[in-house]
Amino acid sequence: MNLLTNIARAGYDFLSLPVMAQISDGLLMRRFTRLAQAAERRIEPAGSWPKVTVVVPVYNVERYLTLCLQSLRAQQYPNLNVVAVNDGSTDESASILETFKDKMNLNIVTQKNAGLAAARNAGVKAIKSTDYLMFLDSDDALAPGALHKLVAMITKTKSDFVVGDVTRLKGLTRVKRVDTRALFKQGSVPATTFKRQPNAVLDVTAWNKLFDFKFYKAAKISFPSMYFEDMSEMTRAYAEAAHFDILAETIYLWRVRTEGARSITQQKSDEIKLNDRIKSLREIKKIIELAIKDDRATNANMDAFRARIVAHDRKLYREEVENIDEMFKSLLS
Repeated sequence: MNLLTNIARAGYDFLSLPVMAQISDGLLMRRFTRLAQAAERRIEPAGSWPKVTVVVPVYNVERYLTLCLQSLRAQQYPNLNVVAVNDGSTDESASILETFKDKMNLNIVTQKNAGLAAARNAGVKAIKSTDYLMFLDSDDALAPGALHKLVAMITKTKSDFVVGDVTRLKGLTRVKRVDTRALFKQGSVPATTFKRQPNAVLDVTAWNKLFDFKFYKAAKISFPSMYFEDMSEMTRAYAEAAHFDILAETIYLWRVRTEGARSITQQKSDEIKLNDRIKSLREIKKIIELAIKDDRATNANMDAFRARIVAHDRKLYREEVENIDEMFKSLLS
């Protein structure tokens, strides 16, 4: 690497230090608090907006949970319901949830620890009625204005869901999510399909999507109890949707943890997680094969899937796991 590259790398590493994450969170909290306070002074009937329910799975995230919930208050969205599922937390997460009950329309579901997939499913089950559904991981945050932008687009197009762009937070750094850039570089696209958007397979996380709840229920989306539980179900959502929207604006702030326990996506050497990723990818391949048979996809979708494996999934484990090429070989055939 040349001198400028080394300097840039050193600067990035410095801004990614754990202390920088604390500074970043402090700045975000100040912004979210100002927006939340402004929303409290604004009188706007909830019934004038479609109801949005956000499901937040919670497990031992006392370090991040307050910022996450404050980002929801900062949305200034008048018809918002939040379902927080306390998945057997042993830290102060439950206490933090209680402090927000009087600040927002918050329903707390408490269960024994069963994992992220079960917590998401439990949150959906607890919904009595809603127009739209979204997921938010409790160590992340919604970007200001996200819900208004998502709702504005989906109510105009009447699509089954809308997928929005993501910015990665690491310390004080802000970088657009790298592995999905090919999907969003075309700009916002209303009412499109899986067949027309092969690169949709690059974005199969549950948390940057706003679903029409009727579609979500009709598609019988349910997360399996495994790691990377959302990958196959989100692919199925693309394939089964009559139309979906692409919103090429940051609506979700995805945290890369720089302190404490790493998130699931940051853990690369765990054999169980690797096997679950491969299992999810196999299921995605089956979904695409079936969609091709039903004329809901083409060979371009399968090509995009294979390109994703080479550029992203396999690459994640290249330095961590021996014989990684052999493990992914069947998926590329």
